[in-house]
Amino acid sequence: MEISEVKQVLEALLFVSERPLSLKELKDIIKEDYPDTANLETLLNELKTEYENMNKPYEIKFVAEGWTFATKTNFSHWIKKLLKEKTVLKLSPSALETLAMIAYKQPITRAEIDEIRGVESSGVIDTLLERKLIKIVGRKETLGRPLLYGTTQDFLKHFGLAHLSELPLIENMSKEAQQTENPPEPELPFNNGEAEIAEQQLPESGEPVVVEEQIVEVVENNAEPESPEQ
Repeated sequence: MEISEVKQVLEALLFVSERPLSLKELKDIIKEDYPDTANLETLLNELKTEYENMNKPYEIKFVAEGWTFATKTNFSHWIKKLLKEKTVLKLSPSALETLAMIAYKQPITRAEIDEIRGVESSGVIDTLLERKLIKIVGRKETLGRPLLYGTTQDFLKHFGLAHLSELPLIENMSKEAQQTENPPEPELPFNNGEAEIAEQQLPESGEPVVVEEQIVEVVENNAEPESPEQ
């Protein structure tokens, strides 16, 4: 295949897929007809740039360790009107607290989460497992070999992150990022007094602001990339 044909194949695959496709998956699909897959990532980045220059409401982006079509965040207001509840992930304050702890401290056991929060967390963990935001990643080599929990690709996708490394560093969080002009009420402190929830929504930028042990800010909005109308 010519380069132009390969690009069209990549566009078609990303367009029909309901989830981000990893580079390995794309290579496995194309390699039979296009053995020289070493430059596939370069072609994907070229496609990404081409769509950016088209000034379209959708784009090709790398998120949740894969490539996908997604609508741009400044169109989320109208997409929410169309899809209503489907685009909003609703979690309780305790679930948001727990999710933040797992994201930053993974792999982590339930007992360790309970110790930080000061309350029992099994119900919250079950909810996060059901929502596929966390998963069991193994067992800790201690007495009883308790389960270890970590975040999933769905977590990355929902918060618009390519990798876990894109989570904001706690030590670098500015005071401005830890405060909002209109903080929600009431603020709910941890039982041990070490942290409190300041926000429960995702920012319009799609980037979560989460700080555990000091302030946990998670803003609930349409952060999950939406596929363009097909």
